[in-house]
Amino acid sequence: MPNNNISIHVSPGRPVLSAEAEQTVDVLVKICPVSEPRGNGRRPKLNIGIALDRSGSMGGEKMRRAREAAIFLTKELSSTDRFAAVIFDDQVDTLITSQHAENKELLRRSIERIEARGSTALHEGWRRAGLEVSEYIDPSAINRVILITDGLANVGLTDPDRIVDHARGLSEKGVTTSTIGIGRDFNEDLLLRMAEAGGGNAWYVQEPDDMGRIFETELNGLLRLIGEMVRLEVEPAAGVRVVEVLNDFETDGSGRFILPNLQAGSPLKVVVRLSVPPREAGTPLDLAAFRLRYTLQGTDQVETVSASCSVTFDSADAAAAAPEDSAVVEAAKMLDNARARREMVEAIDRGDRDGAGQVLNMVATSSRDLARRYSLPELDKDADELDDIGRHLNTAERAMLARKRGIYGRDRIRKGKGA
Repeated sequence: MPNNNISIHVSPGRPVLSAEAEQTVDVLVKICPVSEPRGNGRRPKLNIGIALDRSGSMGGEKMRRAREAAIFLTKELSSTDRFAAVIFDDQVDTLITSQHAENKELLRRSIERIEARGSTALHEGWRRAGLEVSEYIDPSAINRVILITDGLANVGLTDPDRIVDHARGLSEKGVTTSTIGIGRDFNEDLLLRMAEAGGGNAWYVQEPDDMGRIFETELNGLLRLIGEMVRLEVEPAAGVRVVEVLNDFETDGSGRFILPNLQAGSPLKVVVRLSVPPREAGTPLDLAAFRLRYTLQGTDQVETVSASCSVTFDSADAAAAAPEDSAVVEAAKMLDNARARREMVEAIDRGDRDGAGQVLNMVATSSRDLARRYSLPELDKDADELDDIGRHLNTAERAMLARKRGIYGRDRIRKGKGA
């Protein structure tokens, strides 16, 4: 059932189930935000602080592209937006204190002066940018820190758990964090966890040329933000049990699944696996009620939208002959492939590059089989990506790049993110 901003559509993978035995069924919950943000026609105000790594390894092309991307961001800001920039190596300097983005030329000249040097005081650089944003926090605006680094936190606070806790704490105060990792030497586990706890996005820049595209995607996402504090509640029918959510979303204290922020024009696919007991043939059943709750961006207004789906029961032969929903098959398999990326990472961490390759080969093969059977081009494309990652496992050094691609690919698929 639709509301003004979001509609959700629920589809069971099998509309006909066996009346003779308990079975599992995958249910696709497709969350569809409106194509354009609704409201008064004005985009949300932005309060942005970037924390840019200027350590020695950021020299050359990486630093040049990072500067270009930061300048692109300032050009896209309106005069009512705020912008701050902190640069860090083993020392941390506030390059641009938080100010309205009115003098674009001054911002550009300041950013162009950034040069690479030193080590990486990652936490303090991020913290200082967070303070700049926090000083002018605006509940009606989008308040965000963007951390850009190619290295490890090796100066100041370096404990990943404490850094992640700080990102979570800043988010709870209204300032979210996105992270951008560049190249091959940064700590992807830390940056992904910071973004997850901080309520933002985690991006991986494989080549310096990708930097501008990532910044543009991040900015567009901010401007199209519709809902925050997104929760999905699943209330199964009597006897029906939730086995798992294939996206591997965490739950809150009430057992509701914590979903990513909602952006206009960016659907999110959630697959819920249910265990269903047998029923008498011919009996219809509403499997579960699905309720989505979120806070409308820039307000305290909580909106709710709900939907359900039904199946019928028949003989085992009739159930087996009933067609499957190809959209549910594709969504479930894509999330299975995301989990395979995690298995690949675990194998790499054990030093088992052969095992990592076997995992990728197995899921790529099964993906192509399903893609041919149901004509699923997205799944076929993902199989190509899995094969390409597998080709990076021939040396230990290249395997670390495969590890990064695996981690960020999994995150992208399960959260429905682009880029």
